[in-house]
Amino acid sequence: MSEERAPGLGAQIGRTRAAFAGLFRAHVDLLKAEISEIASQLKLITAQAGCALVVLMMTGTLLYVGGFLFLGEWLFGSIGWGLAHGVLFGVAMAVVLGLAIIGATRGAAFGSLLLAVLGTVGIALLCGSNVAHNAARDVATRLAFPLDSTVSVALLAGAVIGAILFALMLGRLAGRVGFIGGLILGAILGMPIGWLIAASPWTWPPAIGFAITLGLILWPIFDVVLALPGLDPAERFAKLYPRESIEAAKETRAWLEEQWQTRRQKLGGR
Repeated sequence: MSEERAPGLGAQIGRTRAAFAGLFRAHVDLLKAEISEIASQLKLITAQAGCALVVLMMTGTLLYVGGFLFLGEWLFGSIGWGLAHGVLFGVAMAVVLGLAIIGATRGAAFGSLLLAVLGTVGIALLCGSNVAHNAARDVATRLAFPLDSTVSVALLAGAVIGAILFALMLGRLAGRVGFIGGLILGAILGMPIGWLIAASPWTWPPAIGFAITLGLILWPIFDVVLALPGLDPAERFAKLYPRESIEAAKETRAWLEEQWQTRRQKLGGR
């Protein structure tokens, strides 16, 4: 019986290499299987998270819209107030945030909100207590035709107050031209507002709803008036430019070029 010869060095190296290759392929196959499992789990998690996000967005929308409608019906007797307040609040927030993006200060945002709140409270008191209506009616009894009616006095008072308010606001933005334009625009807009406030008596719920509506209209207007004079979008967006890093890179490049030129001169002098 002949003895089996031991494998040579080349055969042993070949077997060892084949074994390592098989082991490597096994590890790669295992890694691929695990990555495939992880990917499937990530897809599932992503789908679940996406569904949760959609549900949260729908819930937030429902709370926003439904909340305003509910408050309008509950507090002021009509969902129309809730619809108006919800729309105007969204528009006002968009204006305030838009101005903040281009560089409006926090002082302008909080100042406009404070003025809008004060205006809302003042209008609610004027309407709810019927002070404005009673005053317009009393003044009308002392005037001659055509100002001898409550409606005429309410229209005239609204025009005067609106003209003064808008003249001051637009004069701040555009100087003399804005002041004159504000007088005209304020008189035009003030007449129907004066009529709404003082021409007829109010009860408290619609008076408060009307005051909130006007306050939400005034809020973004006040924010524009307070923010625009000091607004500098170029300075605001200049902060997004990495000026210092770019300047440092330019200085480094200039230094490297200088060093290279110095080395070339030394090498050329040998």
